Amino acid sequence: MSSEIVTALLRDPAATAERCRRSEGLRELGATALVCLIGGAALFGAVLGAFRGGPQIAYSALKLPLALLATLVVSVPAFFALTVALGGRTRFGTMAGVTLMAAARGALVLAACSPLLWFALDRGLDYHAAVLLAAGMYVVAGAAALELLLRGIGGALRSLVTAALCGVVFFAVLGQTAWMLRPFLGRPSQQAVPFVRVREGSFADAILQSSKSAVGIYDESVQRVAPQRLDPSAVEPSAAVRSEYPPTTETSVDPGVP
Repeated sequence: MSSEIVTALLRDPAATAERCRRSEGLRELGATALVCLIGGAALFGAVLGAFRGGPQIAYSALKLPLALLATLVVSVPAFFALTVALGGRTRFGTMAGVTLMAAARGALVLAACSPLLWFALDRGLDYHAAVLLAAGMYVVAGAAALELLLRGIGGALRSLVTAALCGVVFFAVLGQTAWMLRPFLGRPSQQAVPFVRVREGSFADAILQSSKSAVGIYDESVQRVAPQRLDPSAVEPSAAVRSEYPPTTETSVDPGVP
């Protein structure tokens, strides 16, 4: 791991992207980027898991780097295809290097956001607000990563369109991958938090639900049914009751008859 590469990654994304385009020291760049990606994502994941505490800290520290790495595996071929389709001449190795460095830059930004998230959680931030705060930090980290990707693609208007499409693909894949590997925070109502929760809905549905819950709007999952008054004549006794208490016939008695 090179401190010079880390400094350039944070302060000079243009120089980092140019180094990837020239294929200069790609092995050292890749090794440093992997360390930054795994370390930064693990730190942010551990802080997320601190909301619940216990084994959730280790679970989240392990799953968030896995989500980023899985996203890169899916996204890099899509990025390369989009670049070539829009007239770019970037090689696949260059695109893979630029994407890896961009993801590493985003992970470092997440690591920088970790103290703020930890402070908010320590001050008693509730579950839904914590989800939205973490999502906002993901957006900030993604913007930092997108800047490096934009410089690595090159070109004027074409690069903006390509970078925008790549950003949509990256956020969609990362969001859904992280959603499949949830929980990262752990709901307070659950007694035991599993490593991976049963799949329900999608990432977009979760963001919408958390936004509504944060402002006090909750969906009624159970409809209230008004109680109905039963007609006693419509209720027949069971067979056991009828056999134990047979019906009796009443005879009228005329008091004037001796």
